[in-house]
Order: sequence, then C-alpha cells, then structure tokens
Amino acid sequence: MNPLFVAHKHYGTLVLALIAAVILVAFLKGPNTKFQRIVAVLVDINLVVGLFAVLQDGARNISWLHPIFALGAVGLLHAGAKSEDRAKVVRCFTIALGLLVLAWSVNAPWGPDFFKGKLLIKSAPAVASAPAAK
Repeated sequence: MNPLFVAHKHYGTLVLALIAAVILVAFLKGPNTKFQRIVAVLVDINLVVGLFAVLQDGARNISWLHPIFALGAVGLLHAGAKSEDRAKVVRCFTIALGLLVLAWSVNAPWGPDFFKGKLLIKSAPAVASAPAAK
C-alpha cells in the first residue's frame, strides 16, 4: 500500500481525536483559540497529504464525495478556529467532525452503500511510451 495513503489514514484518525478534544475543551472550559487554530492547520496538512496520495497512486479510485466533505469540514474548522464564542466553536467543530466521519465512510468498507460507486474519480491508465522513430 502507498505510504502516503497509510499516513493519511493514521494521521486522519489522530486529527479526529484532536477535533473531539477541541469540542470537549470548548464545552467544559471555554474556547482555546491557540489549540483550535493548531487543529485546523493539522486538518489542512492531512488534506494536502491525501491530495498528494491520490495524485501519486493512480491505481486507486476514490469518490468525489470524500474531498467535498473534507473541504466542507476544513471551512467550518477555520470558521470556528479564531472564535471565542463557546457555542460557535462547539457547533462548527462538531459539524466538521461529522463531515470528516462522513468523508471517511465514503471509501471505508463499513460506510453506507449509497456512497459506494458514486462520483468516482477514475484513475488514469499508465501511458505507454511511443516507439522511437527511425
């Protein structure tokens, strides 16, 4: 398996735990803008790692729904990252966590069947080199 896909998968699990931690901290103690901004940037990094993994490995088909849900989550995370309003932070990070779980479920074997096979990004076949002209 492609090492970037493995990194994206395991790093994504860590990011989900960090988002849950932000929600818990914001709910119990109040918003911590430094922590919120760090987690938002970590999600950005995982998004870039996933993009490079897809571009590097042409043998894997993924659904367009995966990056769409992930980009929606990134937008919400950045919308709530600088906020000191407890309700806004909890709301944005909770919805973003839900979107990231949806993004995960699109390509996961345990995901819902109505996501499977929809809007696939087809991998390009390898281009054969043309024979040299004589």
